[in-house]
Amino acid sequence: MADWKRVTRDAVVAAVHEYDQVGQAEFLARHGFGPATGYLLEHEGNLYDSKAIAGVAYELATGESLSSDDFRGGRAGSAAVLRRLEFVVQSPEPTGPAAARRPGTHWADDESPVAFADAQALWADAARDRLIAVAGVYHAITTYKELSKQVQDDSGVRTTQLMHYWIGDVLGLVALDCARREEPLLSSLCVNAEGSVGPSYAPSVASLRGAEPKDAEDHAALERLACYKHFGATIPAGGGRPALTPAVQRRKDRAAAQRPERRGAVCPTCFVELPVTGRCMLCG
Repeated sequence: MADWKRVTRDAVVAAVHEYDQVGQAEFLARHGFGPATGYLLEHEGNLYDSKAIAGVAYELATGESLSSDDFRGGRAGSAAVLRRLEFVVQSPEPTGPAAARRPGTHWADDESPVAFADAQALWADAARDRLIAVAGVYHAITTYKELSKQVQDDSGVRTTQLMHYWIGDVLGLVALDCARREEPLLSSLCVNAEGSVGPSYAPSVASLRGAEPKDAEDHAALERLACYKHFGATIPAGGGRPALTPAVQRRKDRAAAQRPERRGAVCPTCFVELPVTGRCMLCG
């Protein structure tokens, strides 16, 4: 039986830090957990899958791994562990008096409910302003985490939904607005914790431009350069250059270094590299 008393607040914070570094999808896949369906850990203005965080914190604190089936989530399970350590844990669908006080998506000032479609429209307006400010600085970018907090602060509309479930749709609305204005796509300036524009970027481009880019990261780099020029960034002499995010550039460099170097022609029959004579020593 798991000894949850061994889990410390520092272990939970370390699990949250890993979640922020790799993103929700990678974190859950890496540790074998599914997305939260109920209780959510709130930490520094962001929401996290509480059961997954508790499970990873247990491993960090004890050196013993737990699967999702080894312990309970919810009020009597992972939520209780996290609350014992003085973390705030909330549900996206509160019941009873709490539902009236704090609906899932609500105005921050009086906590009255906001229709989610209306919230997305308000967040998209706020995101456009924030992204235009980013575009004003050559080679600047922002992250999903930063932007999700900013648009909630700027609009005054907050949500208990995990960022993963709504920020992509908000960026899609921003991109659609850019297309209507015949502007470069401001959505290219926002990346996830891994420095990538994420899986929704290429389909969004396809819906707006009619063709999906062969390489989403290269396309986003070109689009970002166009944004810097369009929205008034100071561009170096020569017109500037498109740039991948540092994390994506490192991944591409590692992949290129691992590809075997082809030094000569290859035999069309056995696909072995030909010697300088041009005759395959295997095929004759």
